[in-house]
Amino acid sequence: MLLSFRAANVLSLRDEQRLSFVATELDDGSARPTSVRENGKPVSVVPVVGIYGANASGKTNVLAALRLMRDAVLQSVSWISQPSPARRTPFALHPKYIDEPSFYEIDIVVDDVRYTYGFEIDDNRVLGEWLHAYPKGRRQVWFDRDGDDIQFPGEGLRGEKLELARRTRPDALFLTVGAEWNHEQLLPVHAWFRDNLWLISPEDDRPQRLAHTKQKVIRDAVAKERVTRLLAVADLGIVDIQITSVADEEIRLVHRADDRRVPIDFAAESMGTQAWFALLGPLLDAFDRGTTVLVDELDASSHPTMAAEVIRMFESADANPGTAQMLFTTHDATLLRTLAGGGHVLGRDVVWFTEKGADGATGLYPLASLRPLPRKDENLERGYLLGRYGGTPRVVPGELARAVEEALA
Repeated sequence: MLLSFRAANVLSLRDEQRLSFVATELDDGSARPTSVRENGKPVSVVPVVGIYGANASGKTNVLAALRLMRDAVLQSVSWISQPSPARRTPFALHPKYIDEPSFYEIDIVVDDVRYTYGFEIDDNRVLGEWLHAYPKGRRQVWFDRDGDDIQFPGEGLRGEKLELARRTRPDALFLTVGAEWNHEQLLPVHAWFRDNLWLISPEDDRPQRLAHTKQKVIRDAVAKERVTRLLAVADLGIVDIQITSVADEEIRLVHRADDRRVPIDFAAESMGTQAWFALLGPLLDAFDRGTTVLVDELDASSHPTMAAEVIRMFESADANPGTAQMLFTTHDATLLRTLAGGGHVLGRDVVWFTEKGADGATGLYPLASLRPLPRKDENLERGYLLGRYGGTPRVVPGELARAVEEALA
């Protein structure tokens, strides 16, 4: 379960930015309890966070920064075999930041234990790394690294440590090395990065997701039934999935036409149907495994009505009885629309915004940080479109048309 994430000098996140799933006083009831306590008070987390912002404001970069941290954790040991490994991607719009380290830190809960893990890294080496654990609610510093010097304060981290530290290259993460050598206490944190943070983007990974969902459908009868049901809910006229070749992983979607059932080759389905189908495999994985998924442009993978249904699936204790979470970006303001009874698809507690300054740096902030706080019955859609919360394009009406006219003149 993801509690929070911080990053600095990563992509357009020049200054330290923080994203949190921890519920606030604005929670509408969707938050889930955790084993964590902060200042003596129980901590709950929301299952969904949505990020709004203008084009090129850095929404996608928040998700990408999480993936870059994951990539470093999973791959740092293998960097030695790569001719020019990309260890990080710093802020590129000012020469000062090219030589400064990138910073990452994440707060997670694994098997009811909270962990805080982070590191600083430049193009050549790890400058700092730390792991704090809270197995009994109180912080234990399991290791603290300053360059090549890895210290183990206290007795929290047991087992062979000095030999692992000796095996850790200057550009490799100690956590990665520990997992490679099956250190029992480090494996759960490493496994969290391995199993979480699948980045779902509109086009880049669609073939991979299509193949993944097809494999689930072909190999698992229960998954086939669930995917069929979710396709039908989308009102696509689909009533079944026909497996035509297990070896070649080929399927047909069976449509109802009056009293007839007509199978259609999957390649002939509409792009909307294929996009929805490709999204279902990773989402069902998240519910089954209790993982955190990253969805870039949720509205690009489904109609606004279905995007709202995906959010409700994560927020439903019945559909999502475990710890599955979703972090997504969107331009779809209808998800902020006031519903009958005064509620919203997205509550005030889960909406975040990105804004890019004149210097090209991204700022990230939650709706809950605004003052005065938006009222419970406030029309968030209208407020967002009017620019009341930020995160919208600064375009004068007609400006783009005039720019085109001038370019063609």
